[in-house]
Amino acid sequence: MSIRQVLISTLVFAVLPQAVLLGASSTVEYVGGTVKVIPANSVGSFNFDDAKEMRFNYGSAMFKIPYEQITTTDISKAEGHHLLGKIPVPSFSSGRRKQTLSISYKDAAGAAGTLNFVLSANQASVARQTITDRKTLPQNTSASQSMEWWGDKYWKTSRNKGVWEGGNAQNAPAAGTK
Repeated sequence: MSIRQVLISTLVFAVLPQAVLLGASSTVEYVGGTVKVIPANSVGSFNFDDAKEMRFNYGSAMFKIPYEQITTTDISKAEGHHLLGKIPVPSFSSGRRKQTLSISYKDAAGAAGTLNFVLSANQASVARQTITDRKTLPQNTSASQSMEWWGDKYWKTSRNKGVWEGGNAQNAPAAGTK
């Protein structure tokens, strides 16, 4: 019975750190660039929820950059772990392989800048593709908002209330006429 407990305990302690490390792979680390507002080696996460700007949340602060200011993105191999600070240690797991996402941009004044983030290979490719997709989206959405929805002629809603009231006023008989 004690051998079984030892084996189970060993198995739990061998698997648990792997699961914790895989769960922590969504972190993004700012490793440098021209932005001085973000402290070097700040750990946080990307937020692509806004259609106009990318956000990097770190600690209780946030750095925003509009997609239209981003000029290029580049992915390169990040520096791996080193044994005793000198000997490189290869990573055999592709899920843990780190890459550097470099974002070049021009600020509102036209000055060039860079942001360099270290993150997992999967996250780097998803972030790059998301930035590319958001840059190609038309920024002027007034054309899509002015399009009429097919249900406007069947349902009265707060969005099309003016159309219904205007139509009812035209169809209603004028006062004093027979």
